Amino acid sequence: MSASREKKNRQQQAVNPTAAAPETKKGMSKSLKKILAIVVTIVVIAAVVFFTMLSAGFFEANTTAATVGTHKLSPAEVNYWLSDTYAEEQAAMAYLIDEEQPLSEQEYPQEGFDTWYDYMLDLALNKAANTYEIYDEAIANGFTLTDETKESIDSQLETLSLYGSMYGYTNASSYLAAMYGPGSKVSNYEDYLTVNYTAQEYTTAMYAEKEYTQEELDAFYAENADTVDTVGFRVFELAAEVSTDDNGAETVTEEALAAAEEKAIAMADAAKGDEAKFLELAVENTPEDLRAEFDADANTMAPNMTKADTPEMMREWLSDDARAHGDVYVVENDTATGFYVIFFREAVDMDISLPSVRHILVSAEDPTDADSMAAAKAEAESILAEYEAGEQTEEAFAALADERTADTGSAGNGGLYEDIIPGQMVTAFNDWCFSIHNEGDTDVIETEYGYHVMYYCGSSLESYRDIATEAAKRESEYTAWEEAIEESADYTLVSSKYINVI
Repeated sequence: MSASREKKNRQQQAVNPTAAAPETKKGMSKSLKKILAIVVTIVVIAAVVFFTMLSAGFFEANTTAATVGTHKLSPAEVNYWLSDTYAEEQAAMAYLIDEEQPLSEQEYPQEGFDTWYDYMLDLALNKAANTYEIYDEAIANGFTLTDETKESIDSQLETLSLYGSMYGYTNASSYLAAMYGPGSKVSNYEDYLTVNYTAQEYTTAMYAEKEYTQEELDAFYAENADTVDTVGFRVFELAAEVSTDDNGAETVTEEALAAAEEKAIAMADAAKGDEAKFLELAVENTPEDLRAEFDADANTMAPNMTKADTPEMMREWLSDDARAHGDVYVVENDTATGFYVIFFREAVDMDISLPSVRHILVSAEDPTDADSMAAAKAEAESILAEYEAGEQTEEAFAALADERTADTGSAGNGGLYEDIIPGQMVTAFNDWCFSIHNEGDTDVIETEYGYHVMYYCGSSLESYRDIATEAAKRESEYTAWEEAIEESADYTLVSSKYINVI
């Protein structure tokens, strides 16, 4: 380049330094690239860790979804309560929900919840709150699980591993996660079982293990006699004739109600003091198309019940100490569509001892058929002869009952019914139990089910009053304790983000 050209270039650069500046390579420095690479790596690692934690149920196991009392429940723990509560309620809810659709997509029909899922989650968390409230009380009182229950929990956890391997899961926690959702682990499931079993055992202990002195029982009875004393009666409802208006609506007119009352009073007057007449008139006053299936003896019998449990509209009359067998009473039903005719049978003697018996039922194939009943009787007598040819002990009779009885209610228990209360059994059975017997007495009796081989075990040392009073006091105290638990128990839903949606 000539000297003059060089000089000219220098002059132009002086005016505009960038105009003819040498071209330079644009880009990041090596240090900046290195920093950026590190940042990207960190972000990638964080993303991998996050999604690994997400898929592994980290958040379900380690965040707080709800609090119950002082306890924080993770989403995974809430899922245990939710899944098991839904399993318990599902059958009862079957006719209310569409089991093919998620609960979260089904509108709840009443106020308080948007969907059935919201209702079920509330139910589950309330159950959790009540259970933890009982659990905390149990622990505070030094209550511990029995060795048998601890072994049961261990057995259930071992079963998880067994089933997990059977279905191709790597371990018990993987199997739990498949059943309950991410975050489910053997450790938190063991806690869930322990809390539940502790609450259950403590509740049983609260109800069953209290003992009362005679003075405590007498004091309770003095204040709560109506929850102990029982009455037996028959009741027949005589309905008024129903009219249908032009719109198809059914009504009971005043005239029809008055006619029903007149019939009821006539029935009561005719049946006073005569139980057989009461049953006869009950049949006559039953609509003709229903008589064939109407069993007056069974359908009018009100089993002995405490005075406090009798229907309110007849309670005062039934509870009157002046009541005697054969008294009758007419009262309007609570829907103003007819009248009840009541026949008083007895105020049960509370000073009696309660019998315990064993029995072997030989059921007749057709109790209405004479040949069928004769066959059942012959078999029952054969069983009694077999017993009498042996050791003739209660243990021997119990073994024979387990082998031969058709009664599912006492099968496997040696045919035993303990502390039978008056009216608990069908009439012939009841009458035999409350007749005078010595321990070891046997007999064959007939009922509408067939024939029974009977064995008298003995009677209670306590009176019926004391037995019933103890039961009523125990129930009263348990109910008060249960209500206090429900009053104290509460939950707070912190976040439903990782709770299962069902």
